[in-house]
Amino acid sequence: MTSSTEQPAPAAGFALHKYLEYRMRVWLGRAYSPKLTARLDHQMLGGSGYGGWPSLLARLDADSVVYSVGVGFDIGFDLDLIAATGASVLALDPTPDVIGWISEQASLPSQFEFHPVGLAWQDGELAFAPPQRPDAVSGTLVAADGVAGHYLVPVKRLATLMQEFGHQHIDLLKLDIEGAEYQVIDDMLASGIYPDQLLVEFHHGKRAKGRYPVAATHARVCALQQLGYCLFWASHTGRELAFARLDAS
Repeated sequence: MTSSTEQPAPAAGFALHKYLEYRMRVWLGRAYSPKLTARLDHQMLGGSGYGGWPSLLARLDADSVVYSVGVGFDIGFDLDLIAATGASVLALDPTPDVIGWISEQASLPSQFEFHPVGLAWQDGELAFAPPQRPDAVSGTLVAADGVAGHYLVPVKRLATLMQEFGHQHIDLLKLDIEGAEYQVIDDMLASGIYPDQLLVEFHHGKRAKGRYPVAATHARVCALQQLGYCLFWASHTGRELAFARLDAS
């Protein structure tokens, strides 16, 4: 591992005008510009586009504890990780369309364990706003009350899930939870839960996801770094970030 403060380069094939537009949004304070703090040998799983995430495979094996939260209609990352390591993946998503889609998937490996529950900062039920576009799949727990068509879904805290499943630690946690990541990360850290690898999509600036500012993302990144995490990968949008515990390398 080597230290670095470089900004991630745009992905191959990413249009230059899109990258310049993104840099302008960063300059205006409307987008987040992450700085990588370490170079770690990782492998992209689930493809290089939507649904793809990096993983430090050298830190994982068949006994690893993996939580994949926010499944959507793409489980390529989960299946690739299972194939590469043999680990079981605890997949969570309370979205009715996703629950139906998962039930229709044939020949899923036994290591893929799906549970129709949302991850939140409290146990019980919370209002869930359905996707606001007909071509979208992702609803949100954030600012769902009062949204047309909202309904209640079961939710649990990370600490509760770990207790129920008998897990003392988490080797890899992936969060794609449409704005709920801010409160979930706060609750996770307050509970003293520090996954070895943490993959997060942040939703700053998206109105339907709670309208969190860029500063909210920066604050969580700083909190994680103060607890010994390095930032070893970032997408070209600055929203998807991958962290790892330095003391576990």
